[in-house]
Amino acid sequence: MNTFSTTTAWQACLCAVGMALSANASAQGAPATTAPVEGTPGHAGFVWALGATLDNGASYAGSDRRSTGLRPVIGVALGRYTLSSGGGGALLDRDLDRAESGLSARLVDHGKMRLTGSLRFGGGRKAGDEPRLQGLPEIRRTLRGRLGVVYDANDHWSFRSSLSQDLLGRGGGAILNNTARYELDLPPGTELALVAGLHLADRTYMRSFFGVPAALAGVTTPLPAFQPRAGVHSTEVGVDWRQNLHHHWVLLGGLRYSQLRGDARRSPLTVKPDNYSVSVGLAYRY
Repeated sequence: MNTFSTTTAWQACLCAVGMALSANASAQGAPATTAPVEGTPGHAGFVWALGATLDNGASYAGSDRRSTGLRPVIGVALGRYTLSSGGGGALLDRDLDRAESGLSARLVDHGKMRLTGSLRFGGGRKAGDEPRLQGLPEIRRTLRGRLGVVYDANDHWSFRSSLSQDLLGRGGGAILNNTARYELDLPPGTELALVAGLHLADRTYMRSFFGVPAALAGVTTPLPAFQPRAGVHSTEVGVDWRQNLHHHWVLLGGLRYSQLRGDARRSPLTVKPDNYSVSVGLAYRY
């Protein structure tokens, strides 16, 4: 796929929203087959998780340098709302992937299909983060809005698609993430999820994170000018692991292998297009 526009992506998401709302409307008045459980939307219960993970990965997408850091894991859920950081929302079984954070709400819940919306801060990059970035404009952190659809094909397979948009016009652009997950339970108390993802980005995002402005090429940076197009940004495969310990304690970890694609791979900022990340942590869930 060589082109990707924000308008097309929003049209696809709005179509999915319409389908979900139609399904939800047709289900109204139908008798409930299962009672809501604690910690899920529709239950007034309050659930939370708190912990930390040790993460190791590329300093930025395409870098050949690696960095290691300790991140807090926070998850708070009340009814259909979730506040999370560092993968805390995934610990609460709220249809959130480990990379998702911020304030989220389940907008529509109809059996196998769910619609979620969220707000979060992020997406920045400092020119001083890496020698190769010296002389390039800094990318300011911004407020991003996200609309996501989750479809459970069966007890093991689920498919997710989400569109994230920079709401403040700070160069963050739009990103369309598509993932497939295969989840299974292994005794005693072990949960695994195999993940495969395809990620697309619009021209604004690609030029901010992988472009070199012509006015700066050979002036503030030795890199050649490069104006990437919209399209496929990256693909990834990985595994998420969770081990339920005694009572409320949970061991968690993840491994991802990703490949930059298209103009993101051809960018002069990209030194190592294939990379991996790994994390391991401990959290208390109640």
